[in-house]
Amino acid sequence: MDKKQARLAYILFPGVTMLLGWGLRGYIGGGPFGAMIPGAMIGIAVCLLLGLPAKYAALVTLFAVVGVGIGGEMTYGQTLRFLRDVDTVGFGTVGTTVKGAVWGLSSGLFLGIGLLHGRIDRRILGIGMVLFFIAMLLGFKLINDPKLIYFSDPINKPRAESWAAIGFGALAFLAWLRIKLPARDFKIVLSFVSWGTLGGGLGFGLGGLWIFLGAQLKLVAFTSWWKMMEFSFGMILGSALGWATWVNRTYLQTLTPNPAKDDDRPLWAELAVATMMSLAIFWLLPLILEPLLEATGYAHGLASGIGYDLLRLLNNYAFMGVLMLLVGYWNHGYALQMAVTLTFCHTVIDLMQDLEGETGIQTSLVFQVVCTIVSSLVVAFLTARFARTNQTLKQLMQLLIGSTMVVAMLKMITQVKWEEIAASSPSLLITKVFFVHLVFLASAVYASWFTVKKIE
Repeated sequence: MDKKQARLAYILFPGVTMLLGWGLRGYIGGGPFGAMIPGAMIGIAVCLLLGLPAKYAALVTLFAVVGVGIGGEMTYGQTLRFLRDVDTVGFGTVGTTVKGAVWGLSSGLFLGIGLLHGRIDRRILGIGMVLFFIAMLLGFKLINDPKLIYFSDPINKPRAESWAAIGFGALAFLAWLRIKLPARDFKIVLSFVSWGTLGGGLGFGLGGLWIFLGAQLKLVAFTSWWKMMEFSFGMILGSALGWATWVNRTYLQTLTPNPAKDDDRPLWAELAVATMMSLAIFWLLPLILEPLLEATGYAHGLASGIGYDLLRLLNNYAFMGVLMLLVGYWNHGYALQMAVTLTFCHTVIDLMQDLEGETGIQTSLVFQVVCTIVSSLVVAFLTARFARTNQTLKQLMQLLIGSTMVVAMLKMITQVKWEEIAASSPSLLITKVFFVHLVFLASAVYASWFTVKKIE
């Protein structure tokens, strides 16, 4: 393709894949673990565009998963409610813009680090993460805990926010890299941070205005204004990160040789690592840490309060991300398992929880556990097999899109009131019933087609 077509591809392909990932995140997986979906998709998309070798791309993708996932810690449901009223839409837009900018900041920071990980000493990254957690705690203490600047409900202040903690942590990490990295390498990271921050701020700030529009157009048949916000957020942030990739592509493509280390591993080892990490992150750590958090706090004394602060950092997704990165550095195949299999695993957990909570479908705990384990092992097996081929990234993108779309379709089947469909007009079926799923389908088809046909 010529230069104009290539430039458009660097904008459109990451934008559409992140649109899909962000929409799926709001449908089959909330919170930071749900945000791993767009993180994995943007990571693989960028690596495909740059033509990176699979072994190198494994950690790039995992860094992207962690960076986007960290932003998922932020609460924004109440902030979006301010967008429904003319009198408060300005305040709500400031809140979404700030939170979107912080989300883009962490996404761009970790994606940029991932792309340069072959040139960054692990000790530098380790100290950077320590500084991230220290600054994160400062952000909690100085702004988020006292609710000094608060975007959820400034009158009642019912819930904790974390945007300042995440922002402080990311900026501290960035400042450390400014000191330790060569100027040319830091310029790459700063470029991804800048475009990510801009894309995140505009994506959430402008995307949130769909909710304001929907509140004013109360009689129209279209109702998916929240999803339009998610789609817009994903598209704009993904395009911004794609543009950062475009402007830095020449330098990045010269820095990513295949690692010299021989990291062959047996198939059973990959499946075991994926299983153990899934159990640790989704079950064991919450089981241990959450009761301890409830039992500690400054109300019980200074020592208990300090313990609470340490525990809240361990219970944060950022710490889970560090654990995944440690495993990923151990072996590139394990990095792919963390990026793909753990991302998929949480979507199944979310589906199992929603079956009863949102649809009233009764399922036993045994059924939920078996479905989650079996489906996740299938994805883990396919991830391991694809990692051993010459088309690893193409196949993993297809696997990620296909597996998450299957979960989304299963959720649609359980939630759609089929008895109402026969009585609905074709226009209502498109605008009210199946609009979101049609966007999912169109985005998935485009991303899959581009992956197979256009990436050389």
